[in-house]
Amino acid sequence: MTMIRILHARLKAFAEDARGSLSVEAALILPLLCWFYVSAFVWFDAYRTQNANLKASYTLADMLSRETDPVTETYLKGLNKVYDYLTTTRHPTYLRVTVVKCTNNCDEESRTLQIDWSYATEGRPKHTNGTITGMKDKIPLMPQGDTVILLETFMAYEPLFNAGIPAKSFENYIVTRPRFAPQLLYAGAGS
Repeated sequence: MTMIRILHARLKAFAEDARGSLSVEAALILPLLCWFYVSAFVWFDAYRTQNANLKASYTLADMLSRETDPVTETYLKGLNKVYDYLTTTRHPTYLRVTVVKCTNNCDEESRTLQIDWSYATEGRPKHTNGTITGMKDKIPLMPQGDTVILLETFMAYEPLFNAGIPAKSFENYIVTRPRFAPQLLYAGAGS
């Protein structure tokens, strides 16, 4: 019995001893704290980048809607440079500008959309009448013969650390009407 009492007393003394516990706790918590800090930075950076991307997209759409002269290929490539500047990104970007017209049956079920012109920077594909039909849900209803400007921006995003956000592409679709002219015209090659 005395052996059990001695063992019990030693275990009790060991459980009550607090020497060195601060360094053990720090060694256990420090990696978790560092991981949380890095993850918070990555998530904040992703939201900040997406927010800057969206604001830049609206700015470019507003610029296009105010144009009264026909835009050129040089102008649209310059818009891509403005987009890069506004987003302060180091990742690849491109944009696609498309002028869409509702030709007949402009109600929700049977409307027909037609492309007047489309241009994409960085050698990306332009929209065709076939590809625009897949975007009917993104283009609002409009009167027959009316046109809208569809601006699509794309930005590749890769987080600095692996914190649960995969590498992805931020894409925005902005639809706006021309403000001061009935239609945005294109004076580029092949127009």
